[in-house]
Amino acid sequence: MGFRLVLLLVFLYGGKCEVKQDLGGEWSLKDETEEYKDLSATVPGGIYTDLMNPSNKILGNIYAGFNDIEYKWVARYNWTYSTTFQVQEDLTKRDVINLVLEGVDTFATIFINDVKVGTTENMFVRYIFEITNTLKAGVNTITLKFDSPITVSEELAKKQAEDYAVPPDCVPDSYKGECHVNFIRKIPASFSWDWGPAFPSVGIWKDIYLEAFYVTTIRYVVAEVIDSGDNWLLSIDTYFAPKTTGITGKLDVSLQTKREPIQTSSEVILGEPNEHGEIFVTTNVTVPKSSVDLWWPNGYGKQPLYTLNVTFTNDKESSTSQKKIGFRKIEIMQDELDSGLAFYFKVNNVPIYAMGVNVIPLDILPEESYKRETVDRLLAAVAEYTEMNMLRVWGGGVYESDYFYEMADKYGLMIWQDFVFASAMYPANAEFLSNVQREVNHQVKRIQSHASLAVWGGNNENEGNLASNHFNTADNFDVYKADYIKLYIDTVRDEMRRATKNANFVNSSPTNGIQTDKEGYVASDPGSNFYGDKHYYNNKKDSLDESIFPTPRFSSEYGYQSLPSVTSWLTVANSSVLNLNSDFMKHRQHHPDGNDPLKNLIEFQMELPSEDNEYYDEAVIYYTQIIQAMSVKTETEHYRRFMGRFDDQGQGNTMGALFWQLNDVWVAPSWASIDYTGRWKMLHNFVPNFFSHELVTGHYNKDSKKLEIYHMLNKPNVDGEKWINLTVYSWESFTPLNVTQLIGEFEPLVARLVASYDVDQFLSDSGCGAADVAKYNCFVHIVGGKDGTVLTPSNYFFPSKFKEAKLKNSNVEIISVDMIDAKGLRFHVWVKADAPSLFVWLDPHDIKGHFLENGFIQHSLVTTVTFIADSPTTSEDLKQALTVTHLRDPKYFISRK
Repeated sequence: MGFRLVLLLVFLYGGKCEVKQDLGGEWSLKDETEEYKDLSATVPGGIYTDLMNPSNKILGNIYAGFNDIEYKWVARYNWTYSTTFQVQEDLTKRDVINLVLEGVDTFATIFINDVKVGTTENMFVRYIFEITNTLKAGVNTITLKFDSPITVSEELAKKQAEDYAVPPDCVPDSYKGECHVNFIRKIPASFSWDWGPAFPSVGIWKDIYLEAFYVTTIRYVVAEVIDSGDNWLLSIDTYFAPKTTGITGKLDVSLQTKREPIQTSSEVILGEPNEHGEIFVTTNVTVPKSSVDLWWPNGYGKQPLYTLNVTFTNDKESSTSQKKIGFRKIEIMQDELDSGLAFYFKVNNVPIYAMGVNVIPLDILPEESYKRETVDRLLAAVAEYTEMNMLRVWGGGVYESDYFYEMADKYGLMIWQDFVFASAMYPANAEFLSNVQREVNHQVKRIQSHASLAVWGGNNENEGNLASNHFNTADNFDVYKADYIKLYIDTVRDEMRRATKNANFVNSSPTNGIQTDKEGYVASDPGSNFYGDKHYYNNKKDSLDESIFPTPRFSSEYGYQSLPSVTSWLTVANSSVLNLNSDFMKHRQHHPDGNDPLKNLIEFQMELPSEDNEYYDEAVIYYTQIIQAMSVKTETEHYRRFMGRFDDQGQGNTMGALFWQLNDVWVAPSWASIDYTGRWKMLHNFVPNFFSHELVTGHYNKDSKKLEIYHMLNKPNVDGEKWINLTVYSWESFTPLNVTQLIGEFEPLVARLVASYDVDQFLSDSGCGAADVAKYNCFVHIVGGKDGTVLTPSNYFFPSKFKEAKLKNSNVEIISVDMIDAKGLRFHVWVKADAPSLFVWLDPHDIKGHFLENGFIQHSLVTTVTFIADSPTTSEDLKQALTVTHLRDPKYFISRK
């Protein structure tokens, strides 16, 4: 395609420099047989993105219809990427020239000027190949020949089976995916999952460039903050890429503080590599605590970051690395209790109630997941609009981009970072373990310095899978347990600890923490309610019945499915296929239980319109979002009610709730709170309330048949007496029937039972009718505050199932839309109702944005909510686009039964 002259990126220091030349941009693409050839490609990128490119016209929208099946052939081909580039003579005069590939997916053989320079086998490793004697001044060629990941994984599984099988043979049939991803180091979810399609991409998914230097360059800087009394000890490991030993130079370290910079300089000699082939220098810097401010999780304080510069210079050149670091201490506390052990995070000596969410890959195509706009959209939805303070980056996904962790630092989002192993047994042969060791070494050094990095997790659910015989490993348990320990303890954990002095680590999730260690790294009951963390899912029981939920020390996964909005569905299908029983909707549902649980969970609590209603499909979609939002809310409040308290079995002291999941990778039924198009589901609108730092709830105790009022406070805020108001409303009127005020002083980190009432008698006394029917006629609004200030979000107690309550088929309408800024981005929307209405849902359809409150309970004549548009619009256009619905919308129910 002709050569390209690529810009040299030159880093100057005192007249000396190291040189980097970007090789990204337009490349050529073909398959091995040349059935497809002379195609254009973009690097960084991937095969699906390139084949969708209109200039190639090979694939349509991979996310539409049944295209995940139609395009399975792509991953079975062997693809070749190539380009030409020109090198200036100045670059070739350096003593060392390397080809650096920050991310290759996954199996590639690399040629420079038709000379093989290396191979790759792990998409999570940075590959560096010396090409000093292969490159030339002038025009050069580079070619990457990719092997099909499907073929490679099959071959590795067959080879392993000659000794013994490593299960599972494949993902469940409902996933419609590919097999044996556990044998290769690639995003496991790219072979499909219960929430996503199989698109096993290949390509150069991160930056590719040449680097040239005379003697050395800085490879990594790992900066760790260690509490040391009145000071912080900043321990800095600087890793080098030397050409020869005995290199001397000066290492300068400069830390910006809120006062004068702290600087240190030392003469260093780069000696022989250690047994792991590394050459590094450790620099310890004492930082007075008075010179920096503490970094805090979101909602607990600010997130100041300080610039650290590390520079190596000698008479030939210089190399510099810069990082932003925060000063904090994060511990996992596992104190002894009367029954078992605690499990919670403490930051800067303050116990933290972890409130957060699990993150899957930000896109199923890895190059797309690294886009800054995707990171910005999702992390802003977490940190700017909620008080969440933790993200669990799940083990079936991907190590996120540098920018992702930078934004987590900025927002105060603690990261629970799983190593990328999930829901499978894995091989433990020498080749696989060596591959994993390189991966762990690179990833830990890459991101450990981030203030947000709170804990590393060895894997997702594999301790539990082994202990429970999930993959039928019991007959050969000792072998699989030995492999488990070789991989996650001897390799992952030990390599992590070698690369960092100060990182927290848990072997798995769920796990019993240090109790698992005592039991030989595979506990008899991982995820016990008395130790560590727990995952819990149940789509067969009434999800608004709190008695079905466990009471663990820490809940790190739980959730319920829902369907994306109609507008989102219409980006990948037409309206005629949006019935749960259509082939398309069955295809998009990857959970082995299918779509039936969605409808069943609704029918526990709500009455759907008849199937011959023209709005039936729309109603089902909307009702799934109601039941998801209410279910996650109910379960979250259950966990929060056990903060600092125990039940009569010693269960409780629950100090974390991380629901599943934040995001989607395509338009499909899933557990996500934000769908693939970026639209917030009702669940995400509920998050700011159930994750408020201060909360009051009404809990129905099935045993005593009492309404119990609890107050939860995650941290001290306002001392002294506070009030809680219980306001009883009839479904017929906006006029309160009764207001009960509770007065008290409440302590942080202890969920306190404030009052309890016999439900039927309390409602009857409030004017809701006879005791045997009162619960059908009324509901209770609950809010707390101090003096005249409301401090908690509105909460509600619904004493009966919604389908049994005497709800009205009320009329709800939008009466006004007013722009409240000059940019056309923020609007007030005024909503009027003629009776109390449940889950009032405003949909702007094709106008992208989100409401600060949606799916709300309207218990006043007019409610005002704020809409934030993604791009400028007008009041007129927004009002025209908006529609409104609610649980008993007359269009769903022509007449009340």
